This record gives sequence, C-alpha cells and structure tokens, in this order.
Amino acid sequence: MEFDNILVKLTHLFAIELNYNVIKSGLMKKMTQITELKITKSQIERLASNLRALLTQHHITENEVAQALNIPHMTVRRLASGETTDPRISTLKLIADYFKITVDSLISDQENKPTVLRHKNMPKFVPVLDWIIATKIRTIKDIDLTTWKKWQPVTLNSNISISDTAFALESRPSMHSRFPQGTLFIIEPNITSSDGDIVLLRIKDTNELSLRELMIDPPEKQLYPIVPGSNVLVYSENAYDIIGVVVLTLLYNRRITD
Repeated sequence: MEFDNILVKLTHLFAIELNYNVIKSGLMKKMTQITELKITKSQIERLASNLRALLTQHHITENEVAQALNIPHMTVRRLASGETTDPRISTLKLIADYFKITVDSLISDQENKPTVLRHKNMPKFVPVLDWIIATKIRTIKDIDLTTWKKWQPVTLNSNISISDTAFALESRPSMHSRFPQGTLFIIEPNITSSDGDIVLLRIKDTNELSLRELMIDPPEKQLYPIVPGSNVLVYSENAYDIIGVVVLTLLYNRRITD
C-alpha cells in the first residue's frame, strides 16, 4: 500500500475535521497525535531514493540541507542512505517543505518524479503548541520547529486551506463545557476574521490569550466568551489583537505524557 494512502486512512481512522457548525451539532470523533512514522522497508528505500534524487536535482549536498534546516548532518545522511527506520514527522516535514513537496511524496514511489505538488487531500502537519508558548510568541516563525515533537495531521480538501504559519491549541479545562477535553483548535493566522468566527485574541494590556466568538453588528464588533460567566468584550484595535481564526476543531484521545 502506498504511503499516501496509509496517511489518508490513518487520518480518517483517528480524526475528522470539523468546522464550528459541525462542532455545535456534536458530531465528533476521536483522534490521536503522531510524532514518528512506522514505515516499511520498501518505503524507507523510497525515502532514501527520493531524497538522493532531490539532492541531485537541486545540486545541493546533504550538509547544505542540514545547515539550511539547522539539523544534524548525520540525520540527513542516515535518511538518504536508508539507515533510519523510524523517521520523525518533524524532520520529514522540514525536508519536504524545504524542497516544496509533501511528506507523502517524499516517501512514495514517484517514478523518478519526487517534486510533485501538494495534493489537496493529503494531510498537512501542524505544530501543536501549549498556551504558555503561544502567549510568548508573535508568530509560529518565532519557534525553532526542527526538534518539535507534537504535530497534528490535518487532511486538506477543496474547502480547507492551511498555511505554514498555522498551529494548534488544546482546549483549556475552563472551556470543557462547550469544547470537551481533548478538543484541538487549528488556528490560521493568514485569513481575515468574519462574523461568527471563533478567533484567538491577544489582550494587549496583559498579553494573555483568549478564544472568543466574533459577532459583528456594525459599527461594533463584539467578542463573546467561550468560557461561561466571562464578560462580552467590545473589539478595539487599541486593546486587542486577533491572532488567528479557528478553521478546524478536532477531538483526540488525551496524550500520555513521557
């Protein structure tokens, strides 16, 4: 079975992408997060072959890729030689993004054509942040993702577009009356918020983050609370920053910490 099919089936087995309206109707399924890929020997060989082909095609060395991505040279060398049997998703994503291809195409049999464009139905991997880290950064680019361990596969389709600056946050306990424990919010910073969106808000005075439901009744924009009992806020550019819009919500089994 080709690796792209495996990824799609994995994602459909453990996850279902839901927009806000679907969440309200209660149609949720459980999912899990993935940090490593268990792939077959033939897929390891394809990965090595595709990576070597990419290096040749782009006239670049293993060391140059390692330096560009700030990862150990030995990591790239072991992938290109087929020595690594359990590659990390974070590493594969970095390499795939570097060559502007997908993770699945990096491992699939491309018949000497490793530089395929991203297929709209292939999963895109999004970093999962905790709220403390999200509070400290301005954008996802402020984080070194080369060793990031928590990634979430998200299946793309014609209605979903996620940029490389998208990230995920897990629902806080105070939100569980509306969004159950294990709900994961996929947040896209690169789209303009509109009436009815759930947005990630930064409160400028305190630098704290809050998820709010945006309601627009011109000329005012009101921010309704996700947490019961909280006050409704009136949006002002001087007081608040809208960091991003929740484009998907997922529900997964709670992680087991190391």
